[in-house]
Amino acid sequence: MAMGVVGFFCFFFFLLFPILAQSQTQPTSFIFQDFRQGETNLSLDGDASIIRPSGLLRLTKRSNNVIGHTFYVNPIQMFEKNSSSSAQNAYSFSTTFVFEIVSPSSGHGGYGLAFLLAPSKQLPGADSGHYLGIFNPTNDGKASNHVIFVEFDTVNGFKGESDDDGNHVGVGINSMNSRSKPAAYYHNPGDTDHQEEVNLEGNGPIQAWIEYDGEEKVLNVTICYAGNPKPVKPLINYQGINPRRPYQRNYVCGILCVYGDRSSSHYISGWSFSLNGEPEALNVSALPTAPKEKESTPYNPQTVAIISSLCAVTVLLLGILVFFLFYKRSPTSEILEDWEVDCPHRFRYKDLYEATKGFRE
Repeated sequence: MAMGVVGFFCFFFFLLFPILAQSQTQPTSFIFQDFRQGETNLSLDGDASIIRPSGLLRLTKRSNNVIGHTFYVNPIQMFEKNSSSSAQNAYSFSTTFVFEIVSPSSGHGGYGLAFLLAPSKQLPGADSGHYLGIFNPTNDGKASNHVIFVEFDTVNGFKGESDDDGNHVGVGINSMNSRSKPAAYYHNPGDTDHQEEVNLEGNGPIQAWIEYDGEEKVLNVTICYAGNPKPVKPLINYQGINPRRPYQRNYVCGILCVYGDRSSSHYISGWSFSLNGEPEALNVSALPTAPKEKESTPYNPQTVAIISSLCAVTVLLLGILVFFLFYKRSPTSEILEDWEVDCPHRFRYKDLYEATKGFRE
């Protein structure tokens, strides 16, 4: 009898073990109050690195045409497959993170950063610049991408004529042609029509909230300066999003950014994510802060040429001035009158000075 009970429990355990193992390898939530232990839970690619000892995540530093990716290592089970059909219903998810874009000391940087949901962290052929390290001219706009992203862009969109405001937030599905709005938040809860502008670049840390309702198929994006309460009304309310991918249940989520011919430093100080629930709140006051970066002011070739010419003229004038001052103060110098130039019997002061050894007694 005892052996039968033991055998039943063993059979029951082996039946449930694959389900338990899958639930352990696919967590539904995570939080990074800083990234000091991020190497074990994050996949860093390209220019991305963790700054010690603060634990600040730097996606890119100032270099041209580079990409910085960071993905959560475990795939997120974003879809529930119905047993009766091949259709998939997406789960709801919520995430919040704090980022800071440090621009060059002169001019504007670029190109911003993006939160990404994709079937894989491998993005072959992804271009820098306006493609944000997600797409390229060949695959941009294809439904087979199965990618959803939220961009926080500091320059004009990849079609500059259709997006004149460079400081914007946008939602893109399989294409860089995103649905965007100027970066702002609704400041007064009682006045949901009044917006306060948010400068994404060089104006301190910013907190973003991204929330997707799987049943209503609605994606909300909200931003404001870090430390302020979450605005009651989202900046973007994107309805009708159904990220359906047949026969694919898992997605990866990550944050990425790129450089093109413009450069800034992009930092993430904290990140929280939850599937089917509210993400754990970040303690914004305890998050690491971006360092104050110093750089020399860049000059164009014309400016360098002008400065070099002015320096050369200045040195020449100083040389002439020093020569005349020395010549006038020299005891061997003299000024000849016109009638003395051709006189053969005249002794030069210099010769007399040397012959008498300085007119010694």
